Formats: sequence, C-alpha cells, structure tokens
Amino acid sequence: MGQKKKQLRRYGIIIPVCDEETCLGQVIDELQQVLPKQEFVLAVGLNATSDASGEIAAARGAIVGRTEKRGYGYGCMAAIDALQVAGEEVEAYIFCAGDGASRPQDVLLLVQRYEATGVEMVIGLRRFALQTWWQQFGRALPNLILGVVGFFLTGRFYHDLGPLRLIDKRLFEKLDLQEMTWGWTIEAEVKASRLGQAVETIAVMERERVGGEQKVSGVSLKQSLKIGGHIMMAGVRSRLVDY
Repeated sequence: MGQKKKQLRRYGIIIPVCDEETCLGQVIDELQQVLPKQEFVLAVGLNATSDASGEIAAARGAIVGRTEKRGYGYGCMAAIDALQVAGEEVEAYIFCAGDGASRPQDVLLLVQRYEATGVEMVIGLRRFALQTWWQQFGRALPNLILGVVGFFLTGRFYHDLGPLRLIDKRLFEKLDLQEMTWGWTIEAEVKASRLGQAVETIAVMERERVGGEQKVSGVSLKQSLKIGGHIMMAGVRSRLVDY
C-alpha cells in the first residue's frame, strides 16, 4: 500500500474529551456550522473515556484519537497524534473545551488575531456569563493566585488559564509539553516566555457548560485550591527547564 497523501488545512481544532457524550455532539455541530471545512479539521482526543463520545465524534466526521491515560494533556496529544496518523497537516492547533462552554465564534477571533499579528500563541481570557457571586468568587480566587504566580514565572499577569487558545505548530513542537494533567496550560505560557515568544490575548465568553462532569473550574473552593497548587508546581517545574 502507498503512503497516505497528506492534506493541508490551516487549523486543527483539538478537543480533549473524558466522558462528554451528553454534549459532544452539540459542540461539534456548532463548530462545524461556524468554521469553514476547507480550513479547519476537528480532532477529538479521548482520555480514559468509557462512554460513547468516540462514536458520536466519528459519526460527525471528526478524527478520533484514544488514550487510556486520564488528563487534559493526554487528551490533547491523543487528538494531535490522530491528526498526524490521518495525514492532516496544519499550520496551528486551536485547543477547545469539549463541554460546550466555549463559543465557536471565539475560535474565529483567535484566528483573526493570529493572522493579524503574526504571533505564535493567542490565548482566550474568559469573561463569565450567568454566574452567581459565589461561583464568580470560586473561579476568581484561584485564578487570582495563579495570575500572581504566573507573573513571577512569565513576567506577565494572566487572570485566567482558559482552555481556548491557539498555538502555532512550530512553537508547539518547541514547547515539548510534559505536564499532562493540571499543568498543561500554564506550562505552555511559561515555556513560551522562556523562549522569548510574544503572546497575544483576547477576551472570550465562557458559557454555561452543556453537559459532562466539571473537572477544574466550578468545583468546590477546596478542590479548586488543590488543583491550583498542582498548577503552580507545574509552572515552577516549567520555569526550571533549561532551554
């Protein structure tokens, strides 16, 4: 058999998923309605998933990768590996939540900033809609702590470590991300700073999640602070990497 011919589409939408069958179909449908198929390819990375998320994604034409290891980074890498196996070549990866909390229109805003500025990383900083004051506090306090820690690690204050972000493929390969659970997002920002890469940010809207189990934000304050501790340690480890 001959080698599969590689296709060139500009952006790979990376959706890490762990048991999101109640919402994944809607998430993919919304993205496909907004994003032109000739420029975007969707890849779902199942991490320790036991439900029908994979079948739902495949039925909608998404590329599906699997790993038995649970963790956000493992899911992202499963999707990226599946893209490569499928022969899809892309210019940049766009990381997107699989629970419906991210608006598909904001993906286009990331792309517009990327194309307008030429930077290799664009991060969506979330504005939260339909939140009670207690929910806002539960989200804001860990993010404030992480923002202060992040300032000392990167020289820049980020009030959020949101999942919606674009990373140029060339930069992504240089980052060589190793924090495969809670630290995936902060590792990318810290290492980009170490490499002297400019990072752009845009405001994006966080919606109420459609379904699935909440794993980071919106959990108890105690759990949020525990996760925040793991993220801080991941940031410190990333800062100590010798480039």
